[in-house]
Amino acid sequence: MDVDNKKANSHGDLVVIPSNTHGDVQPVSADEGAAVPRLLRKLDFIVLPCLTVMYIFNSLDRSNLGNAATAGLLKDTHLKGNQYNIVLSTYYTAFVVFGPLMAVFTKICSGKVALPTMMLGFGVASAATASVRSFGALIACRMVVGAFESGFLASVVYYLSTFYTRAEIASRIALFYAGAVIASAFGGLLAYGVFHIQHAALPSWAYLFILEGCVTCLLAMAAYFVLPRDISHAWFFTAQEKRVAESRILLNSMDVQSTRFNWHGALSEFRTIHFYARALIAVCFGILAQSSANFLALMTVRLGYSVTKTNLYTVAPALTAAVFVVGFGYSSDYFCERGFHMATPMVIGLIGYIILMVVDVTNHKGTGYLAIFFCTIGAYPMSVIFSAWTVANIPDMNARALTTGTLFAIGSSTGLISSNIFVTSQAPRYMTALIINGTFSGIVQQEQRGVIMKVPWKEEEEKEKS
Repeated sequence: MDVDNKKANSHGDLVVIPSNTHGDVQPVSADEGAAVPRLLRKLDFIVLPCLTVMYIFNSLDRSNLGNAATAGLLKDTHLKGNQYNIVLSTYYTAFVVFGPLMAVFTKICSGKVALPTMMLGFGVASAATASVRSFGALIACRMVVGAFESGFLASVVYYLSTFYTRAEIASRIALFYAGAVIASAFGGLLAYGVFHIQHAALPSWAYLFILEGCVTCLLAMAAYFVLPRDISHAWFFTAQEKRVAESRILLNSMDVQSTRFNWHGALSEFRTIHFYARALIAVCFGILAQSSANFLALMTVRLGYSVTKTNLYTVAPALTAAVFVVGFGYSSDYFCERGFHMATPMVIGLIGYIILMVVDVTNHKGTGYLAIFFCTIGAYPMSVIFSAWTVANIPDMNARALTTGTLFAIGSSTGLISSNIFVTSQAPRYMTALIINGTFSGIVQQEQRGVIMKVPWKEEEEKEKS
């Protein structure tokens, strides 16, 4: 179905992708149109891989605390009682405080400056964690790591939206996001290798922070020379490609271009119903993603395998989820549709949680392992489609930056919830956690159908006219 006709016949689905909304912008000629595949290849092979590698190390620096905890970090820093949970909570609290500000920083300074700066910040803080020997020092380091990481994902999504059209953004977000999912699957293997380093000067877990932190800093400095400030400053585009790329964004992405940041435009989205509907979705899928990322091994433990096999069996669900992330992203762009692609993973995840709640997985290991696959598949693709849907429906660049940063901060901060629903007293079934995750899967699926797809087009049409 033609995208424009799809909008005209819409039943209120805000996720369709209109085009040619800027009558004052001249469409590209046939000759210039031939440059589109070439400029897309340059973006896909220069900008996208750079961002993917950056996000992989963002994910590794985020998860290395959990790996270090298994290698003596808690003992060496003299943590007692619930102090480790407090450290985790401090990290997520930083997301709420600094996430929106980091996104605004990206809008003001551009991704070329902001993203390497954030990466350098959490890289230095991660490396410095190798020297901590007390609860207070660990709190301080994780707060700094959280502050610099808080706006990274949102800023990458915003940055990509300035280069790709609405019909291309989901598949690109999916590619770099899948890289992080794969990294989470093999992060434990990297830690396992590093922990075999035996040296009297430092405990083995300290070398993990030093290695990942130093590599992160080096990559941050390299990224500054690779990432362009914007289309007009892309060092790898010819003059014709720059003109075509700018025209594509204006014609197909409904961007309200603004070179200077202003708070009036940035806060405009907070006065619409869309923001609060999106915020509820962010809370729900945030809990699911955080639960899957942090407690996949705990769910796998229920199958009754050894510690080694348990960690090994967490790799396959994560890799499968990465495949589904890319598949849903490309399918969403191909069909120019978001709603179905957001709802479907939630249904798959809900089925998984129901199976884990009602089936004795100790005696039915195959069924239980399949349910874990369903839960993992349900946790990750939603984030990609949600990101593409959000940036595609906020035309004002200032509002897009602040809103994206706020929504991702809300989603990431749900780690405060997920880290407290898997309580030790309920091991190994964790029934409360399963019920909560299953409930949120159902809420997202129903809200997407009952609210997001039924919100009238009036506000979006008014934005287009303005």
